[in-house]
Formats: sequence, C-alpha cells, structure tokens
Amino acid sequence: MQNEKQVHKRKIWIGEARALLPLLFIWGAEWIFSALVDIAIYWHDLDWLKQAALLTAVIASLVQLWSLRKDFRADGEGLKDQSGWGHPALLLLPGVMLIAAIALLEAIGAIGPLFAPVLRAFILAIGFVQIGLLLGRPLIYLGLWLFALSAVMGVWYLGYSAVILEGMGGISLIVSGYMLRVWGR
Repeated sequence: MQNEKQVHKRKIWIGEARALLPLLFIWGAEWIFSALVDIAIYWHDLDWLKQAALLTAVIASLVQLWSLRKDFRADGEGLKDQSGWGHPALLLLPGVMLIAAIALLEAIGAIGPLFAPVLRAFILAIGFVQIGLLLGRPLIYLGLWLFALSAVMGVWYLGYSAVILEGMGGISLIVSGYMLRVWGR
C-alpha cells in the first residue's frame, strides 16, 4: 500500500516536471560537447567554442522555458500542483542557485581551474541523490556513482577531471532525462 502511494506520487511529480525534461538533454549535450572540446583543445585553441556551447545551452533552455510559459501560469489553467511541492517551475530554483553559486566562486577565484569540474560534478551527484530520494533508487545510484567518480578523479586524476567528469556528467544528465521520461509513461 505504501509503495503504491509512492509510485503514484512519483508519477505526479514526474508528470508535473515532464515539460522540464528537455533541459536535462540540453545540458547533458552541453557537458558532453564541452568535454569533447577539452580533448580537442590540445591541438587547437577552441576556448571560444566552449563559451559558444554554454551560450547555446542557455538560449535553448530559455527557449524551452519560454515555450512552456502558458503551462506555468498561476491562473489555474496551467499545470495543477497535486504533489504538495508548490509550483512546478520551482523545481528549477535549486539548480539555478547552484549554477549561480559555482559561477560566483569561479569568478572570484575561490575555485582553481582544475577543481571547478570536480565541484560541478559533486554538486550534480548530490542533486541526483536528492531527486532520487523523491523519484527512485536508480537516480540515487547514479548520484553515488558520479560522486565516487568525482572523488577518484579529484584525488588521483585531477588533470583529466575536466574531460572525464564533464563527459560522464553529461551522459548522466541524458540518462536521467531518459529514465524520467520512461517513468512518466
């Protein structure tokens, strides 16, 4: 009985957030592309390409959110809150806060360039575990795997952390988006 309630709540939460799932694919692709640029940077100066990919992901995210604005109206015609977690757009707030915190720490020089990818991967892993507590164990396992990978990369392979952690983080975002899409059916 308790498990049926959890499954029902999970379906409601995923249903409310279904419109936001493309953001996982957008940012997963950006992380993977950034990792590929990090590999190619050894042969050509492609730093501008990483900035272009980031800007493209931001614009694609804004376009996605703009196209959903009618669903997020508070006048009762849009998505209905059945989960008790508040307006579905609030699901983005923690992610936006984490991105802003990392950007600020990088801007003031609090994080060295070698440690920034490790921090981003740790935060993504923690996010997966947090969301997994609500939506299911596979996301918890994905977060724990990414956390362990980040720890190993941070301790023994720091020089390769940007390529590996951005690539694996991007793959994790895409996989989680796929899992949530399948679970929402």
